[in-house]
Amino acid sequence: MKLIRTIHPEIRVIDDKQGLVEYIASDESLDTYLEVIRAGGWRFTHFTKNAPFVDSHDYSTIDKLVGKVVDFAVKTKRLVETVQWAIDVPGNLLAQRGFAMTQGGYLKAVSVGFWPTRALNRWDTDRTGYDQQLSELGMSTLLEEKKPRTIYQEQEQVELSAVIIGANPNALAKAYKAGVIDDAALEDFATEHERRDTARAAAQPDHAAQARGQARSKFLVRMQVIINSL
Repeated sequence: MKLIRTIHPEIRVIDDKQGLVEYIASDESLDTYLEVIRAGGWRFTHFTKNAPFVDSHDYSTIDKLVGKVVDFAVKTKRLVETVQWAIDVPGNLLAQRGFAMTQGGYLKAVSVGFWPTRALNRWDTDRTGYDQQLSELGMSTLLEEKKPRTIYQEQEQVELSAVIIGANPNALAKAYKAGVIDDAALEDFATEHERRDTARAAAQPDHAAQARGQARSKFLVRMQVIINSL
């Protein structure tokens, strides 16, 4: 099963003209899933062949491909990756907007998609390896219920994603207020939010259509309230 983990990293725009951005894609901190990914365990066997940078782990269409990872390395217990946004492709408006919001400081989160291949769990019968990992991570003194449920020792990266900006309405509103995105872009985000928020709507077409309309309306109203408050 492929897993995804999101981090809100320090980012560095390397080249504005080429759309190059350096991200801290992963580290060894305890995440909200109570899991830790060991930096030395990253493998790139399949990732090297393509290294896609996509929108929110969505592979449904090539329109969601917003760039490529051009460099990756483990440095001081962090997975550091350099992305080239596809701003040189005239028709890739999603990439152009995403990079503009990155330049403006509104879009910072990335999420790694990976296949775990070796892991230790808190509930393992023999916890020798798990306890050794805890010691290396400096987490031995944590309360039992706050210790990692799982420590991933080895994992194969599949892709890197820009987290959809619609998941952060405050950042989206600030970007609109600053002129980074316009009304048309806001409508596009509303459409995307509508689609995702109601992907598992009721099987009845009429009910699904009503749910989509409500989701879209609530999103745009919420955006307007936040924008007016800035």
